Amino acid sequence: MLRTPGAGKVDDLNTGLKDKALAFRFRHSIRIVPGVRLKSGKRGINLSDTVRAQALYDHDQAMYGNINMPSAGLTYRTRFDNSRAHQHRAFQQKQLQKQREQLYAVEAGHAKKTTVDPKQLNVSLSDQGCLRLTFADGRELTDEELASLWESHPQLLRAWLDEQAALFNGEIAEYIDIYLEVPGIDTNGPCYLPAAFPDPEPVRPDLLKLPAEPIYPQPPAVHFWHRLIPGRQQQLVRAHQQAVHEWQTAKLRWKAETHQAKSAADRARQRYKAYTSVWKARKAAHDTEQSVYAEQFVTLLMTDEGLMTEVLIAELEQLDWPCETLVDFQLDLDSKQIWIDLKLPSLDLIPLQSAQLASGGQSLQLKAKSEVQRDREYARYTHGAVFRLVGVLLAGLPAIDEIIVSGYTQRVNLETGFEQDDYLLSVRVPRQGFSELNFAALEQLDPLVILAQFIMRREMDSGCHFSAIKPFEPGQD
Repeated sequence: MLRTPGAGKVDDLNTGLKDKALAFRFRHSIRIVPGVRLKSGKRGINLSDTVRAQALYDHDQAMYGNINMPSAGLTYRTRFDNSRAHQHRAFQQKQLQKQREQLYAVEAGHAKKTTVDPKQLNVSLSDQGCLRLTFADGRELTDEELASLWESHPQLLRAWLDEQAALFNGEIAEYIDIYLEVPGIDTNGPCYLPAAFPDPEPVRPDLLKLPAEPIYPQPPAVHFWHRLIPGRQQQLVRAHQQAVHEWQTAKLRWKAETHQAKSAADRARQRYKAYTSVWKARKAAHDTEQSVYAEQFVTLLMTDEGLMTEVLIAELEQLDWPCETLVDFQLDLDSKQIWIDLKLPSLDLIPLQSAQLASGGQSLQLKAKSEVQRDREYARYTHGAVFRLVGVLLAGLPAIDEIIVSGYTQRVNLETGFEQDDYLLSVRVPRQGFSELNFAALEQLDPLVILAQFIMRREMDSGCHFSAIKPFEPGQD
């Protein structure tokens, strides 16, 4: 059984993560920080302290990202973090500052002369939707300075407008259609990929290379004019004798070096044969062991609560949310159910106004939202978040037949004036019913309607305003 990550921290979470008004109903609780995460790398799953394995999906690896799970070496490859929408959000967060720096550099080289340095300006938005640019001392740009800046740095100022629009609309604006990221129920579950044998194969010795054999010096040719020069013939003879002596010495050295090279090559070949024999035997044992683990992996994924808990936590922590999210859960293998409490953001996260670029391109058009519009956006997000959570867990945990998710949020009690945790919806989603959805046409559906076809507790009027409900409890039909 694999140890549940963070088991020693549950008591701390019980006292610190939730508000006092809501007691823990389930065994595990995790806190998910806001924002998006994209992680990559080679990962593996430990089935023991020394054996590594990889949990991969039988799909194109480019569609997935890797995440780390904090148990003993356990890692898992999630399919969810590389959805198009997720990638878009991650890219925006990662590139925002980089794009601004590039705009500074590019436009500075092509801009007309201006008395205003954009790097010295503080950027905000006026009540009319126009850029409000001020210096460090608080002085605001004049109309002439602002016009000059628009002329010299148009792309930079439009980028500032886009940033202000994103801040004005709130992060949740990009999560309204979060339910469209739900993976299909037929998504292939994790499959075991045997770990590679860690020891490299012995390298075959290089071919034997012997030193070149010394060449016997040829005797000098004695011509008649050599005899005319006193002592010349004797010099040639002595030089030849010296060359022969050096050749004899080199010959002896060559024989010794050749013998040593052949002996070393023989020893290298013998070591190679011995090492190769041992390496093949160890690799065969490793492959056999991995085959056994491969056969066990499917069973473990269906029966081992520790492994299933690791996978569930990994998927939950990988999901991106616009605000800090608390998730409590309990896995019941006997009934093949997962019970989840999901903390939803409050209605205050939906901004009171919307902002979009005006037709002139130099300001934002601000439009107030009605209370009904905010309630509908909030309802769409809450239902979409629950639906997304159900789809991810059903796709990642093939042993589970039903997901029960209850979403709650903090609201002010009008009778007491204090905040309390109210459950807004509680839904039971069976695998069989979930599999009947057409995931290729989710964009044509409304998440409120999708969840309504399952067994649900929800009190919501025609304007999509929630009333508190009592959630499903374990043991209830």
